Amino acid sequence: MSVGALTALLSACSASAAIPGAAALPGASTASPEPASASAGSGAERSLSVSTPVPPSGQPDDGPDLGADAPPARAGQVGVTQRPTFAPTSITLALRGADDGTAAITTIDTTASGELSLPPDPGQVGWWQSGALAGDAFGSVVLAGHIDARDQGVGFFARLLHVHPGDEVQLSDSAYQLRYRVVSTRDVPKASLATSTDTFSQAVPGRLVLLTCTGPYDPKTHYPDNLVVIAEPLGDAAPRG
Repeated sequence: MSVGALTALLSACSASAAIPGAAALPGASTASPEPASASAGSGAERSLSVSTPVPPSGQPDDGPDLGADAPPARAGQVGVTQRPTFAPTSITLALRGADDGTAAITTIDTTASGELSLPPDPGQVGWWQSGALAGDAFGSVVLAGHIDARDQGVGFFARLLHVHPGDEVQLSDSAYQLRYRVVSTRDVPKASLATSTDTFSQAVPGRLVLLTCTGPYDPKTHYPDNLVVIAEPLGDAAPRG
């Protein structure tokens, strides 16, 4: 982010100037003006005197003292120009031709090795806390979850295998909700997800990114690819009705 700097240029000119070749008016004195008093000093020797303004007689120095009679402060509210944002705690997938599905969202972050630490429960989804909030004007709201687990069965994000552009996703918390519309889906090799795509970019207009595993399963190497679903917000976050 950059902050602009405003610079003001002040210039001064002399109050009078001699005009070359101008004749002296009749009766005008031609004597040279006396030099300024030595007590005034040169410009370099003069000091700047600053005085503190004194309020007019009969005027108070400061505002009225409301004391204990002051009304209580009003609770802060979101202004009409403010954009409400929130950390999502629930996700609902509305897929065409399928029942809606809802899952809880927990907070996740990257590990020391740079990998997302997904929720151990495949029925839950993780929100990357280093990314954007739902409702932010810029940045990617990144949600990731397991497609399945060996000892817990199919995960909630297995539904992403059936997502198509035009399907809708809703994020919510206890106070707000925000709907998104899917605009694209694609498979990306895991090795190039963070280095060759803008999946985690925070310099893009506000959007939702859903991530899970996909591709042929190998017991040793697991899934080779990531399914990346991109969705765009349908307006701003709104209070839950």
